Amino acid sequence: MAGKFTITEKINETLKDFKALLPRYREVKNDVKLFQLFMSRNRNPLWDLSSNKIFKTGLKSVAFLESYEKGVEDHFIQRTKSMKIVFHKLDENPDMSVEEFTKLIIDYSSTITLTKEEHSKVTSFAKNNDMLNYQAYNVLGIEVVGLSEFMVERNILF
Repeated sequence: MAGKFTITEKINETLKDFKALLPRYREVKNDVKLFQLFMSRNRNPLWDLSSNKIFKTGLKSVAFLESYEKGVEDHFIQRTKSMKIVFHKLDENPDMSVEEFTKLIIDYSSTITLTKEEHSKVTSFAKNNDMLNYQAYNVLGIEVVGLSEFMVERNILF
């Protein structure tokens, strides 16, 4: 029976999978319908990885900090949308190292803690527009302490 894989091994395997998918990405990136299907179909590897503690920013909403309820981890950039960024950067740098890839996916696939109610609002709101989750927080009045600074430090504002 095979042993458990480390997070580094999982990230390395995901990078290899994504590199193998690069030719298909290049085929579909200019076709809106196929591009969206490609992104949504291939987002689950980021979900699988992002449950690891290295993807938890430690950032929390004010409402969560003031509540006594269990929080929900929310991707401040939705997985499908972060996949677009990841594949774009991988297309620019197809020889990306596992270290570069790790930094990339941590930057664009990490989570913050919201209340269940906030998470539901964000999920419903995001389904009806092209807004990124962190942009929806502002519209919905969800304050996340330190999120702006986190994004500026990592140069992930866009």
